[in-house]
Amino acid sequence: MQKPVTAHLADEQPEINRLRGAVARLQHAVTHDPLTGLPTREVLLDKLKRELTRCAADGERIAILFIDLDNFKMVNDSLGHGSGDEVLREMATRVVGCLGPEDTASRFGGDELVILHPCAAAGSEVALATQILAIMAEPIIICAKEVVVSASIGVALCAPGEKSAEQLLREADTALYAAKGRGRARLQQFNDELYAQAERRVQIESDLRLALRTSQLFVVYQPQVSLNSGRVVGVEALVRWRHPTRGIVPPDDFIPVAEECGLIVDLGRQVLRESCRQLAEWALLAPGRPLAMAVNVSPREVEEPGFIEELARILKDTGIDPTALCLEITEKAVTGATADTVRVLDQVRQMGVYLAIDDFGTQHSSLTRLRDLPAEVLKIDRDFIDGLSTEPGDTAIVSSILSLAYAMGKHPIAEGVEKREQAVALLRMGCTVAQGYLFSPPVAPEQVVPMLDRILWQPRAERTLHAAEIAVGMQARRGRRYFIDEFLDHIGAPMGAKSAGGP
Repeated sequence: MQKPVTAHLADEQPEINRLRGAVARLQHAVTHDPLTGLPTREVLLDKLKRELTRCAADGERIAILFIDLDNFKMVNDSLGHGSGDEVLREMATRVVGCLGPEDTASRFGGDELVILHPCAAAGSEVALATQILAIMAEPIIICAKEVVVSASIGVALCAPGEKSAEQLLREADTALYAAKGRGRARLQQFNDELYAQAERRVQIESDLRLALRTSQLFVVYQPQVSLNSGRVVGVEALVRWRHPTRGIVPPDDFIPVAEECGLIVDLGRQVLRESCRQLAEWALLAPGRPLAMAVNVSPREVEEPGFIEELARILKDTGIDPTALCLEITEKAVTGATADTVRVLDQVRQMGVYLAIDDFGTQHSSLTRLRDLPAEVLKIDRDFIDGLSTEPGDTAIVSSILSLAYAMGKHPIAEGVEKREQAVALLRMGCTVAQGYLFSPPVAPEQVVPMLDRILWQPRAERTLHAAEIAVGMQARRGRRYFIDEFLDHIGAPMGAKSAGGP
């Protein structure tokens, strides 16, 4: 006897339910991030495009909140990627807890979250961003450790039909970048000023790509002078841009853009190769006259695969002595350097090339970090040099940096020396090498060789240091060095580091 249709359906129902469940799970997997469970970028974009085509109530606007965790890379580097994933999951949960029923949060990739707030009115987008900032700043426990990871938020909004989804997202991203530039852990709304800045940035990037292909970039050299003899002992290579319509573009206008878009790698390679070629040429023009070359390198250059091979190739092609080359990396970059970056710097040092920490004193480097880095030179930031002889605080800071350098066996160089009083003060404190407009501005390469036999600075006779003054200065430095020695004992520095270098 044949089964009734209803009986057949009853028999098949479990299989149908199983298939429906599998389809639902597959759809969820396609439309949601596997780590955080948040909707994907595509889902949010689709919703945003629909919202931009609808009719809105009076005064109602559509807002995008672009969220990025601050210093998230440090969490991954210090605690591992597994802990980083836990942080992302927790942060996603916290964000979702702040949302209204019409809001959508999405993970756009990495540590970036984007929120669609489709019914913004009376500043509700700012209120939502402020709430997220507060809850993000609360500590979480990861691997039995308390971790605090703040966030920066960029906010952009418009009326439906006013902008495209891509434009609104781009504006929120621009505002996010501005928030990070202002110090992180804050929100920034997109405005006309940011729009103008974004337009300028796009134009600079486009022009810079052309400049790299058409040799618009060139290198000038600022002498580094012995304060004892007044003679040139080295130069620092500084890149300049001769723009076809804007003239000479200041480095501060294009170096940050090159860093952001990755052009700094090609730019840095060009500068390094040209500087080493020039040093080899000077060695032929002035044989027997030793000269050091300092070249700035970006962390992105150091982290680029093949950096060591490229450096070795440049040294071989130019034939310069590796010990005549010093690569400068900023203290900010050193503070956030990964273990891989430190390994590359170790390889650089093993090649014989020296390393310098630039802009020293502007960040908060730990003594342990400083002790473990393979850098021999500390460059004292010009901001502290400005106040020498006039600001007791700056004088104390410079004196402390010099003591620290001597205690750790590192060589200090003062930047931005513009007044004779500053040079005299530096010499009295034991700093013997400096650079700045007091001695010479950056000059074209053909002007360097004639400078090598000139004395660029000499203390006036009435300001010459007498033996008694020198003895007093040395005694003061010994006292400061004893204080640093105690610090080094506390952090476990080897004894050799405490006594090396310095008077």
